[in-house]
Formats: sequence, C-alpha cells, structure tokens
Amino acid sequence: MEIWEQDSGRALDSLEHLRSIEDAVGQPFPADYLHVLETHNAAYFERQEFPVITPDGLENKSVAVLLSADGDEMDAESVLSQWHTLQDEHGLEPHVVPFGMDGGGNLVCFDFSADGEPAVVYWQHDEMWLPIRVADSFTSFLHQLS
Repeated sequence: MEIWEQDSGRALDSLEHLRSIEDAVGQPFPADYLHVLETHNAAYFERQEFPVITPDGLENKSVAVLLSADGDEMDAESVLSQWHTLQDEHGLEPHVVPFGMDGGGNLVCFDFSADGEPAVVYWQHDEMWLPIRVADSFTSFLHQLS
C-alpha cells in the first residue's frame, strides 16, 4: 500500500527556507524527511490514520497533507507559515516544527527538543494539551499510518 497519493506533490526547487528553520532549532531535519520532500513536496497522504494517546484516552488521528517546503509564508499549507503560526499565535517553542496537517488544522510536527533524531508529535489546535509524542522518528511515524 502506498503512503502517498499518486498524482500529488509539487516539484521542490530549494530547501533554503528549511535551512533557516534548521539554523533556528540548531539541528538538521531528518534525511528521510528531506528525501520525501524531494519527490512528494505538498503531497497528500493515502494512508492517514495513526494512534495517539491523548488525555482523553486512545484516539485515532489523521494527517492529510505533507506541508509544502516552499517558502511562501502566506500559504497555510507550508512548513514555514505553520511554524510561525505555532510560535506567534499559540506560544509553542521554536523546536516544534510542523510537517503535516489534517483537514481541521491540527498538526503533526517534529520535536527537536532533544539531541539526535527528532521525535514526531501531534498538536491539536482546539485543545490545551501540549504536543503529544506519537513516534520516535519520521520513518517510524510513516510505518504506523493505516
């Protein structure tokens, strides 16, 4: 089963703006994530559901789109735009960097707060929860999608 819908995604011209995020968090993005962006930038996920243990118990959440690596801060589906929104409007720390979004504006993010490979966390915009860890790495997150 494919993770990505076949005819989705935009060509990726440059990763310059992602490099500026790396500079801000002090760590590089995972190589497997950058590789996915090279061929599936702004793609839609075919397999979307993943389990999350929320304060309310086990729930299935979803991720619909891989956020664009384009530098357009006006594009609501870009990494850069959502990263600034998390900080400016929701007070999250810069080490939480979104890479995916569901249809309701909830985000799947990297958590660069520890050294090494960033964990994957889920952030729900209409709850007071802090981001919830869902996977140890981007690759393990992709493997749990159903």
